[in-house]
Amino acid sequence: MALILEGGAVFLHIPKTGGTWVTEVLKECGLVNGGLSHMHVNMERLMVPFKTRNGKMVGPLGLWRIARTLKPKPFIFCFVRHPLKWYESWFKYMSQPSRNWCAWGDEKDLFRWHPNAVLNGCGAPEFNQFVRNVVAKRPGYVSELYASYAQPQVDFVGKQENLRADLVAVLKRLNLNFDEDFVMNHREVNASPEVNRPVQWEPALRERVVSLEQVALLPYGYPPETAA
Repeated sequence: MALILEGGAVFLHIPKTGGTWVTEVLKECGLVNGGLSHMHVNMERLMVPFKTRNGKMVGPLGLWRIARTLKPKPFIFCFVRHPLKWYESWFKYMSQPSRNWCAWGDEKDLFRWHPNAVLNGCGAPEFNQFVRNVVAKRPGYVSELYASYAQPQVDFVGKQENLRADLVAVLKRLNLNFDEDFVMNHREVNASPEVNRPVQWEPALRERVVSLEQVALLPYGYPPETAA
C-alpha cells in the first residue's frame, strides 16, 4: 500500500522502481505511520473508494483525511527508472518460476486492480518477443505507467538509479530523524534474478521503444543514448 510517513508525507510505489527497498528502509527506520489502499496505488486510484478487509467502503475524502494529518496536502513522492531497464526488470521478474507470467488482477475491476494488469497475456520466453507484445498492446506503456503516478500533485520524483541518495534527499527535505549511513548502506531488496537467456535488445526494437517512451525519458533527464 502507499505509505504514510511520520509528519504526513505519502510514498507511492511504482512497480519495479526500487519501491520494495524504499518500503523496507522506511519501516526499519521507524518512519512509517500507516498505509493507504493498494500496494501500488497511483494518484487516480488514491482518489476512488476501496474496500477494506472487513468489507467497509472507504471513500476519497476519508483517504485524504488520513493522508493529510498535519498538512493541507501531504508531501507525495515516488521513484522511476529508465524505461528500457523497466522492461528488462519486469521480464526478469515475471520469468521466475514462482511467477511464470501469472496474471495481475484486472485493470477494469475496482477491487482486483493492479497497475500492470494491462500486461496480462504479454508474457513470452524471449525478451524481445515480450517487448513486441507490449508495444502491440500498449505502445509507450512505461510512459503511461509513470504518468499515472508522477502527476502535478506529486512533489518529488526520484530515480531508481540514484535510489539511496534520492531517498536521503527526500527524508532531509521532510526534516525526519533518520540514520543516513543506514540508508546509504542498506542491502538490496527484491532484485530480480538473472534469467537463463540473456536480455539483449534487438537494435530496431530498442530504437522503437525509445521513441515511444519519450515521456518516460525526457522529463526525468534520461538521455536515450545512454540507455543500456
